[in-house]
Amino acid sequence: MKTSSFSAVPRISGTKPASGTGSWSAAILRLTGAVIVNLMQWRERARQRRQLGELDDRLLADIGVRRIDACQESQKHFWQA
Repeated sequence: MKTSSFSAVPRISGTKPASGTGSWSAAILRLTGAVIVNLMQWRERARQRRQLGELDDRLLADIGVRRIDACQESQKHFWQA
């Protein structure tokens, strides 16, 4: 890799990502999109678990979920599948 005479930071302009598909900007856009999708999934999972923990026994019985299972699921962190 080439380095600037002013610093030891390698230059990346004009090179392609290691995968060989597309440009750096395309790779960054794909990564950014994946991060956004992941954050949205985490937020939705947290919302669903919070709502599940708020259901009463009658509603849990209607959807076929035991109280203990609902409690265990609602206790999980948002990043846990």
